Amino acid sequence: MYPYLRLYIYQPKYSPPYLKVLHCQYILILEIQTSFFNINYLEDKMDSIYQQAKQRKFEEKTDKSFYNILSGFKSHQTFFDAMMQGMLPFYNSRPSVTGDTAESLTFYPYFYDSCHMTFQALRLLTQSMSAFSAGIRDFYPVSNQLFIQQQVKEWLALNGKDVTVYQSELLGLYSGLSEELETFSYKLLADAKGNHFRADEIMMTDDLDVETYNLKLLHELNHLTHLIHHHNYFSQLYIRAPLQFATEQTMQLLQEGWSIERIARKRGVKTHTIEDHIIEMIIKDYRIDVDHYISAEEIEEVRQLYHEHRYQRLKPYFERSAIDDYFKVKLGLCLMMKGVKQ
Repeated sequence: MYPYLRLYIYQPKYSPPYLKVLHCQYILILEIQTSFFNINYLEDKMDSIYQQAKQRKFEEKTDKSFYNILSGFKSHQTFFDAMMQGMLPFYNSRPSVTGDTAESLTFYPYFYDSCHMTFQALRLLTQSMSAFSAGIRDFYPVSNQLFIQQQVKEWLALNGKDVTVYQSELLGLYSGLSEELETFSYKLLADAKGNHFRADEIMMTDDLDVETYNLKLLHELNHLTHLIHHHNYFSQLYIRAPLQFATEQTMQLLQEGWSIERIARKRGVKTHTIEDHIIEMIIKDYRIDVDHYISAEEIEEVRQLYHEHRYQRLKPYFERSAIDDYFKVKLGLCLMMKGVKQ
């Protein structure tokens, strides 16, 4: 009757109480209020990551541009194309070309890889807290990626190892997530020994095929990443997409107070190259002071044109506003879409 059965409640030996609560509480909710998640697994829909990306493609964009996004082609134009079309969550997703229709799903502007890496950091942190709770000093980590391990170490140094606080915050995080959509990623959180539900077990209990599972997981991790990024307790777990080497060098010089023109002269490149670096920083959520590049009034102009017309090209924004620089148009669009300037 329900997609989750008591047979599949997961309570391994080394699970602390808060993991057991996470694994069980949604079953109780479903038994009390069956409409809580608005689940209908009997609908004959063939949705997929590919179809979600395809429905967002602008008509004026070429197929090559579209596949550059899906394959993770590293260029500033591809980053910006993905930003404009709402396809950051599908950048470098490399999906199978499947499905024939797409549900109306909302995604936040986070890179596909950022969502998965941030979740891996949450999994490793949860495993670490489970180990502290069980008094286990040595365990095999669920992620062997050094930068994820470093992110978790830095988080622990900043926030401490109070398991009681962690329990409350983790439950609160998933409570907020469950208010937005149906959720199952909590089943992938590991105990101290690394035990957790496998993907095939989740697909079996929820009656999901591989493509639907991948899409639902991406959708959930995208929303979870948004909550983590803006969460007082978990925000340090958010892992940004790495900057390209040249962009990272530009960011260091900007932080030292260099102007765009001075950086361009030193590097022997055109100013628009440095401007593209700044756009990349905004798209990838790196902090940078943009107040001397664009005014609040100019951002508002871009915002109004965007909400009224949703132009697919930059030229109409340039022609129908008092803004005299394409860089400002691109900057205004990115700041607005990323929620940096509300």
